[in-house]
Amino acid sequence: MGNFIAKISQGRLRIIYGAVLFIIDLIFLSLASFLAYYIRFYTKIFTVLEFYHVVNSTYFYFSLIFISLFIVVSAMFMLYSWRSIYSKPTYYLRIFIAVLISVMIMAALWLIFVNFLFSRIWLLMLFLLSLVFLIIGRSLTAIITRKCLQSSGIKTDFYFFGIGENLKLFKTFSRLKKKIIYGFLLMVNDIIFFGFSFYYAYYLRFYTTLFHENELSFTINNSYVFYSVIFICSAVFIFYINKLYNWDQIYRGSGYSMRIAKSVIINIVIIILIGFLYRKFTFSRIWIALLTIFCLITLIISRLLLEVITQVILRKIGISSKTAIIGIGENGRRIEDTFNRRSFWGFNVVGYIDHKNKIQKNRDYSKSFKILGHTENIVEVIKNNNIQRVIISGLEYKYFEILEIIEQLKGMDVSIMLFPGFFEFSIKRMDMREISGIPLMQVANIGFFGINLFLKNLIDYVLGTIIFILFIPIYLLVGLMIKIDSPGPVFYKQKRYTKKCKEFYIYKFRTMFIDADERLEELKHLNEADGPLFKIKNDPRITNVGRFLRKYSIDEIPQIINVLRGELSIVGPRPPIPSEVEQYNEWEMKRLDVKQGITGLWQISGRSELNFEEMTRLDLYYIQNWSIFMDIMIILKTLPAAISSKGAY
Repeated sequence: MGNFIAKISQGRLRIIYGAVLFIIDLIFLSLASFLAYYIRFYTKIFTVLEFYHVVNSTYFYFSLIFISLFIVVSAMFMLYSWRSIYSKPTYYLRIFIAVLISVMIMAALWLIFVNFLFSRIWLLMLFLLSLVFLIIGRSLTAIITRKCLQSSGIKTDFYFFGIGENLKLFKTFSRLKKKIIYGFLLMVNDIIFFGFSFYYAYYLRFYTTLFHENELSFTINNSYVFYSVIFICSAVFIFYINKLYNWDQIYRGSGYSMRIAKSVIINIVIIILIGFLYRKFTFSRIWIALLTIFCLITLIISRLLLEVITQVILRKIGISSKTAIIGIGENGRRIEDTFNRRSFWGFNVVGYIDHKNKIQKNRDYSKSFKILGHTENIVEVIKNNNIQRVIISGLEYKYFEILEIIEQLKGMDVSIMLFPGFFEFSIKRMDMREISGIPLMQVANIGFFGINLFLKNLIDYVLGTIIFILFIPIYLLVGLMIKIDSPGPVFYKQKRYTKKCKEFYIYKFRTMFIDADERLEELKHLNEADGPLFKIKNDPRITNVGRFLRKYSIDEIPQIINVLRGELSIVGPRPPIPSEVEQYNEWEMKRLDVKQGITGLWQISGRSELNFEEMTRLDLYYIQNWSIFMDIMIILKTLPAAISSKGAY
C-alpha cells in the first residue's frame, strides 16, 4: 500500500483526497438526514403519534438539496483542498458556517416554493447531527490519511491535523480572539438551553396530564413560538449587558450565578409585560413558572460544565492565562500560593514586576521572588513574557503610582486587576459605589446577632438532634471496635476553648493509646505542623482502629454532644487547646469571637495539609462573611471531604 501511494504524484493525491472527503461528506450527511428524520417522527422523543413507516418525499428531496448546497458551499470555502483546510484553527468554524448557510438556504427555498409546513425540530436535528458527523468524519479521515502517507515516506505534518492538533493552534490566537470565541460558545449554549427550556416547559404544561386532564394535542401555539424567539433575543442582549459573555467578568465567586438568575428573571418580566400589552393572548402561569425553573437550572449547570470542559481542554493543550503580580511582598506571595492551589482554573503566576530601585535596595528579600522586570519598562516586560493578566498589589503602591501603571498598560491586550488588601472579605459582602465622584466600597453589616444568631442556633439544635439519633448504632459499633483494639475508655475528652475563651471539654472517640499525653514531649521534635499546632502523619501513639477513624473523621462524631450542650456549633472555626491559644497573636485571637465548630472552611479545603496561617485566614474569612447559605454549603461539602480522607491524619 505504501509503495503504491509513493508512486502517485502529489497533484493526483490532492485530487484523490478531495474525492475521499467528498464521499465522506455524502455518507455522513446522508446518515445525519436519516437520523434527524427517524428521531423526529419514528421515536417517542418528540411525538406519541402512531408510527407510519412511510418517508415523506418532500423531506427526502430537501435532504438532497441540503447535501448539494453543502457540497457547493464547502467547495467555495476550500474545504476539499488539503493545503487550506488544516493550516488554521478556523477549519472547524468554516465547517460550522457551511452547514449553517446550507440549512438556511434550504429552509428559505422550502418556505418560498413549497406549500408545506416542515418540522422545525427536524431542521434543528439535521443541523446538529450534520455538524457533529462532519467534524468526526473529517478528523478521522485526516488521521487515517496522514498515517497512510507517512508509511509511504511523504511528509504530512503541515497538512493533516486531528481535532487535538487543530485545537493546539488556538495557542496562536490573541487573548481578545480567545475571549470572543469563548463568548460565542456561551451564547450558543444559552440559545440551545433557552430553546430546550421553552420546549420542555411547553411539553409538560400542554402535552402531559401533570397539570390538566384534557385530550393531548400536538399543535404548538404560534404565540408561544413568537414569544420564545423574543425571549431568547432579549435574554442574549441582557446577558451581554450584564457581561455574562465576557471571560474577565464571569469568575467563580463574583456573583456569577446570581447575575444569571437576575437576567433570566428580568427576561421573564419582559415577556409578561409584552403579553399584558398584547391583550389578545394570555400566557399560562404554569408555563411561565416551569420556564423560569428550567432556564435557571439548565443555564447554571450547562455554563458550569462548559467552563470545566474549557479548562480541561486548555490545560490539555497547554494554554493558561499567564499572570504577573506587580509589587513584591507578602500579599503578592499569598496571591500566588492561592492561585497555585487552584491551578485548575488557569491562573498561572509566572513572576513579579516592581520598581527597579526597590528591588535593588532589598536584594536578599527579592531573591525569593521570580522577578520578570521593572515597572519602568513594564510594556516591554508584558510583551516579552506574553502576559495576559496583571494583578497590582495595591498596598505596595501609592495611588498615583497605580494610575501611572494603568496608564502605561492602556490599550494593551491584557486584563488589569487591583488587589484591595482584604483577603478576609467576600465580594458578595462588598458593593462598589460612587458618591460625588469618589469611588467607595460599601461593606454589608452581617454577623452572628439577631435573627441570624437565632437561625444558626436553631440549625445546630435541630440538625444535631437528628445526627445524634441516627448515629446511635455507629456509637455502639465504634465503641466495640475501640475496646477490642486497645485497652482504655471509648471516649476521649480534652479541654478546649470556644467563644470568648470559654473553657469546655470536647468529646471524641479515642484514637490513641491511653499514655498518648505522657509521650507528647518525646515526640515534639517530630512535629510536621507550623505555628502552635502539633501534627505527625505517622503518629506512633495512634491505634489501628484510631487511624481508620481519623482517616474518615469518624472520631469527631461525639462532638454532637457538645453541640447539644451549646458549647459548639456544627459549623465554625476549629476549637483550639489552651496551649495553642497562649501562642496566638492578636489577629489570631479573633477566631474566638464566635462559637467554635465541628466542621468549617479549612476542614473542607485541605484539612491538615494547610498551614496554620491558612487555617486561621479561612476561619477569619468565615467569620467576616458568614451566612446561613455558607453554613449549608459547608455542611454539604463536609461528607465528601471526609470520605475522600484528603489531608486527614
